[in-house]
Amino acid sequence: MVFPLENNDAKEQVRAASDIVDVLGSYLNLRRQGRGYVALCPWHDDSRPSFQVNPQRQSWRCWVCGIGGDVFSFVMRRESIEFREALELLADRANIALPSSAPAAPVGSPDDKKYQYNALAWAERLFHELLLKDPIADEARRYLQDRGMTQDAIHHFHLGFAPNDWQWLCNRSLHSEYSQGVLEKVGLIGRSQSGNLYDRFKGRVIFPIRDPQARPIAFGGRILPAYADEKAAKYVNSPETRLFSKSDNVYALDLARDHITNSKKVIVVEGYTDVIALHEAGVKNAVAVLGTALGPRHIQLLRRYADTVYLVLDGDDAGQKRTSEVLELFIAQQVDLRISTLPDNLDPCDFVQQQGADAFRAHLDKSLDALEHKIRIATNGVNLANDLHGANDALEDVLNTLAKAPNLGSSTSSEVRLREHQFLARIARQFQVDDSELRTRLASLRRAAGAKQRLPHPEEMPAVANKTYRIGELDSWDRLLLELMLAHPETIEWCLDEIGPDELTSEGARAIFQVLKSRSEAHEDCGFPGILDSIDNESLRFLLIELDEAASQKEIAEPDAELKSIIAAFRRRHEDRYMGQQVASMQQQALSEKDELDILNQIIEQQRNRQGISFPTDG
Repeated sequence: MVFPLENNDAKEQVRAASDIVDVLGSYLNLRRQGRGYVALCPWHDDSRPSFQVNPQRQSWRCWVCGIGGDVFSFVMRRESIEFREALELLADRANIALPSSAPAAPVGSPDDKKYQYNALAWAERLFHELLLKDPIADEARRYLQDRGMTQDAIHHFHLGFAPNDWQWLCNRSLHSEYSQGVLEKVGLIGRSQSGNLYDRFKGRVIFPIRDPQARPIAFGGRILPAYADEKAAKYVNSPETRLFSKSDNVYALDLARDHITNSKKVIVVEGYTDVIALHEAGVKNAVAVLGTALGPRHIQLLRRYADTVYLVLDGDDAGQKRTSEVLELFIAQQVDLRISTLPDNLDPCDFVQQQGADAFRAHLDKSLDALEHKIRIATNGVNLANDLHGANDALEDVLNTLAKAPNLGSSTSSEVRLREHQFLARIARQFQVDDSELRTRLASLRRAAGAKQRLPHPEEMPAVANKTYRIGELDSWDRLLLELMLAHPETIEWCLDEIGPDELTSEGARAIFQVLKSRSEAHEDCGFPGILDSIDNESLRFLLIELDEAASQKEIAEPDAELKSIIAAFRRRHEDRYMGQQVASMQQQALSEKDELDILNQIIEQQRNRQGISFPTDG
């Protein structure tokens, strides 16, 4: 049974239903230690458990990375998703229906999202078991073996087979809980012009396409040579559905994600078998596009996990053309695009099977960045020193590519503008022209193309480095005050009445104090989960968790007396600071008066020297 929620209740009810030990335990190997749990941190090379989970406070932290948070922040970071997606994921896990502006589909109807996910998982199991066990799949098994696919690869990538029968899956649905209606909604079944239903993947090896949470969302199918004819496409992908868009997903991200996150590098290839061959060879940070060119939404997805994208394309002319097309997408992105063109027209699968993973990695190390690759293509066969016409044509080609990128005007972040300036400086050096002329020409090309200046999408903006906060850097009185407020929330109002944010001397302490003040003034809950929710900066969240844990370990017999002592200390410090400011002000005023007198005496002396006048002196 699914329980609907009101909007204002959703987050807290999902939180209450998502015990942090259960949720994090599905990602990490948690081990009990004292009152909490520890694990190896997934975000750094951790050999001794530095990741800690506090079940009482429903919080986590890694003391090496200096980050922490609650169950939502963990899922957001681990899955590289935004809050709404994390909320939906946890709500689905807890069987809680979130409120929606659109009316919810009836449970078990073809439009029910959870029913659609389950139908895809059911079909994946059918295809996979058929490939593993059924004699009807002998041809498919021989094909995969000839392509170098091992049994481990078949299991790891959940490969399957759809028989050469227009009605095989349609008939299976009649004896299952999944209707033909839902199979049509998720793209497994098609409908002819005459209205007849048919199996979309007839006679094909099946490659399940999964989202980053490893849920099947679509399928790719490769026709077996034995069943191919002039009408059958070599590859077929699921159509666009509610769960699947080929522009927003890549193949094998669920398997490659951790390897990409650890290396900060992702390898993008063009085919399913390329990915599988690379993973089998030990190159596990590879993914593939899904029958479409690499686009801006792919880049936004990949930059959640990686800083460098290696685009590995076949060495044919089509591969070179696609390389040139994607360059403009990276101009305004804080992603380092590297282009690797394989020799002898080999695809990655053939290359790695013939020459091995080390040779493939060595080839990647020689990859050109995207701009250099574009310049080499444009200047191929052109003598820049002697062929003025050819050099001008090549330069115009490069600038036209830059002009297609967004206009990086003054409203764009300084880092993104710097990226374009660096590109232009490199072009100026290689073509031996003045970079101011390049800027003028680029602006002209943009105006001619009707390019509109725009603010970059938030996902395109470079990440701003978070300031680091450490508990050891806090002023001792600031720390005592916050620990008391966290350990005894009933004292918060008293503290806010007696002490102002400007009286705290540590920046991190002031920030947390200000959160407490803002929540109190808005009549919002000042408990630990509410405070944690109000802080975006990961390092500041980590500081809050450290303070909370330190507070929980202290025995304060009389919090009122402790608070009076702290307030008195703040009063003394405030008075000392005030007196110090007054003394400094008086000293400055005395110095100013002395300076004025000195200046006056200098003027008098200058007048005396110019006019030969003798002024009387005192005494």
